[in-house]
Amino acid sequence: MNRPLRRLVALAACLLPLLAAAAPANAPRVQVTTAPAALRTLAEDITVYGKVEPDPERLRALTTLRPGEITRLWVGLGQRVAAGQRLLEIATAPQSRMAYAQAQGKVASARIQLQQNEDLFKQQLSTRGDLANARQALANAKAELKALARQGAGMSSDVLRATEAAVVTQLDVAPGAQVQAGQPLLMLGAQRHVWVRMGLEPEEVARVRAGMPVRLQPVFGHDGAIAAQIAQVHAVINPATHLVDAVVRLEGDAAAGLVPGSWMRGAIRLQTRRTLAVPRSAVLGDRAGSYVFVVVAGRARRVAVRTGIESDGLIAVSGRLAAGDMVVTAGNYELSDGMPVRIAAEAAQ
Repeated sequence: MNRPLRRLVALAACLLPLLAAAAPANAPRVQVTTAPAALRTLAEDITVYGKVEPDPERLRALTTLRPGEITRLWVGLGQRVAAGQRLLEIATAPQSRMAYAQAQGKVASARIQLQQNEDLFKQQLSTRGDLANARQALANAKAELKALARQGAGMSSDVLRATEAAVVTQLDVAPGAQVQAGQPLLMLGAQRHVWVRMGLEPEEVARVRAGMPVRLQPVFGHDGAIAAQIAQVHAVINPATHLVDAVVRLEGDAAAGLVPGSWMRGAIRLQTRRTLAVPRSAVLGDRAGSYVFVVVAGRARRVAVRTGIESDGLIAVSGRLAAGDMVVTAGNYELSDGMPVRIAAEAAQ
């Protein structure tokens, strides 16, 4: 190789590092969108679903104390009823009426027997024991008659009425049905007292406790949210849902518009925390862990972070990141550490 050529090669070798160093400054910049990391109050919620049902503590079963026949029925299953409204009419069975008449006869006979014993005792023809037995027999006859009267055996028919505003949640009879003493006729659930039975995944149970706030929203419909609290957290899995029940009790106006059987969505507030947060789209991850890109002097710098709770599109982060650092929220998938960037707002100017 001649001397001029060797000089040219040597000059090229000296210039290559300089050209390589200058190339990134002239390389195309990736357009990105940024947002500042900031201290915010984040809330951690879990979403659960459940059904509205009558408050079991305010259910009332209507039964009959005597045999009879349902002659009229004024309500149907699921119907709302007002306090004092007629529900059904029951006619007393003939055997109950007969038992009542017999009890009346026993009382009359016992009175006559007592009067006779009192007269004989005055004539010293009867003992004190006979007189005491006669008095006891009258007391027993009266007690039997009173018990039958409480059962309604002395009435030809009886009308059962609602004691409060309620919903017919169960109906077990129809007109013409023969019923026995103690047999359930229908069930009433108080209108302004309901439960919302929500389903928790078993692994979430340890994080939820009674007293935690929850916001309820109908799954179907546009009614406003209802602020309430968890009343109970059960300790067994419901075999019907394979979830653990968390109960929300609602009363008054909050319960008045809810229909038993309707579905509700609940957001249980687990915790709130003041923390450094960034938009969720700013956080990426790979085998090394979670990280964000921070724009420093026109270049993207990778910063490793640890993530925490998420809320409303934000996520808590910790690491070598400070409030005010501009993190890349869009375009970050195209970046690598040290790559030159241009912020979208600057590109638009």
